[in-house]
Amino acid sequence: MTCDDFDRLLARAAGRCELCGTPEEETPRRALVIDHFEGAGLFFVRGLICDRCNSVMARHDRSAAWGPASLPWADKARAYHLAAFEQPTPEEFEQADRYIASRRTYHVKDRAYMPVAPRKTLVVRLDRSMTEAAAKLRRHLTDRQRARLIELLSKPT
Repeated sequence: MTCDDFDRLLARAAGRCELCGTPEEETPRRALVIDHFEGAGLFFVRGLICDRCNSVMARHDRSAAWGPASLPWADKARAYHLAAFEQPTPEEFEQADRYIASRRTYHVKDRAYMPVAPRKTLVVRLDRSMTEAAAKLRRHLTDRQRARLIELLSKPT
């Protein structure tokens, strides 16, 4: 995308999300993002949208499942997709549609299991010197945690 292309994209959006119409300064981050389609060897810029609508377009592209809050935007998302800034050909839209239809919606439970190494356990030997134990605890505890530990140790049983 050239600087001139970006200027035309900005002018087309006129300072608003192209999907929902929210003014740029009223979006959560006070900024619009460049939305694009990428898949099946295609890449084209669709427009400038807010973060919420970017989430809607992820559902349109089937990288996330439609939910009750996003489903009412399905028709508008489709119309926005078809009015893409970079104006793909009808054949490219067909190719994009086939790619979108072939995708399985991503679910967290589908994620491959990735074992995580457990954190190294802090071992404080109490059968050794209390000075050693205190030094080790001092290194590993925050000031607040140390204060709480002292408070608990000071309580009569």
